[in-house]
Amino acid sequence: MTATMTTAMTDNKGPIQRAYQQVVAGRFMRWWVGELQSLVPSWLRTGQAALDGVGRFALGELEAASGNLVSGHGAGAVLEVPAPKVLRRSVRLPIATEENLRQVLEFQMEQYTPFSAAQLYFSHAVLTRDFDKGLLAVELVAVQRAVVDGAIQKLQAAGYTPLAVHATDGNGGVLPYNLLPALAGARPSIWRNEPLPWLLALFSFLALAALALPLFIQREAAIQLIPLVDRSKKAAESVDSVRRELDAKIAQHNYLLEKRMATPTTIQALEELTRVLPDDTWVQTLDWKGKEIVIQGETASSVKLVGLFEQSSMFKDASFRSPLTKGQTAGIERFSLALQLRPPQLPASKASAGVAP
Repeated sequence: MTATMTTAMTDNKGPIQRAYQQVVAGRFMRWWVGELQSLVPSWLRTGQAALDGVGRFALGELEAASGNLVSGHGAGAVLEVPAPKVLRRSVRLPIATEENLRQVLEFQMEQYTPFSAAQLYFSHAVLTRDFDKGLLAVELVAVQRAVVDGAIQKLQAAGYTPLAVHATDGNGGVLPYNLLPALAGARPSIWRNEPLPWLLALFSFLALAALALPLFIQREAAIQLIPLVDRSKKAAESVDSVRRELDAKIAQHNYLLEKRMATPTTIQALEELTRVLPDDTWVQTLDWKGKEIVIQGETASSVKLVGLFEQSSMFKDASFRSPLTKGQTAGIERFSLALQLRPPQLPASKASAGVAP
């Protein structure tokens, strides 16, 4: 049973961690947007720019007006309600209600005011978010419909189009809330009244800048490296030219030396012949043509001559040019022997260097 419980806890660990990460990410995004919202100009947060230039009418002036208003010919109008006639309070709600906050306020309006939602024009705004306690601090601003409906009807009768109902703050200012349900309930233009699209645009711009900046830096670095690469290329070509010239001079210098070392000198050949030939052998003629030497003479050991020259480090391919004949002395034979010169063997140090000392 313990193993089963351990397995169940392990299986549930992944979904719990993912859910926790989503909650943390959601909290961060809400905090981030809330912090950046304070940096957004007020005309972006409240949509006041859309109401600039329209006619503004105080509620008291409209109530006191006895005659008809000057015709507005379809112009927009904003009705301003004095602070004493406005209900303004802060309420706390669960943070999960933020997605449908207006509907929740309409449903619980009688708990926060003496009136039902049908009797009021109202608007709201989130003041703070306490993620640890899971609560929202919401400012609720409302005015009785019966207070402003008469003024709205006068505006409409004079040819004006009511665009907003604003509440004054009692200090000469106007609260950034539109209490008119047609505009308060509808979602305003996201490009004017919501900070998120502008924040997304700023984020996109920063992301593009983050992507473009390394490319720009690499481009500038490449441009700065072009002269250095050109100089390095010219230096490499110069070094290669000097190396080829040096190789040509070395080859020219070693040509005669290598040619001389390719063939043993006459003294070396005579010295080797003297060493190889046995004491009972006399050379009468020596003919040297290129790499071949032909010797003629008399010997008492003609059978050994070929083997002796094959063991030499200077001669090879020893062979008789003509049959052996008897000499004038008993036991002596006349011979004609052809020898091929072996290529000289350079010392290891000279062979590896490829140049003469």
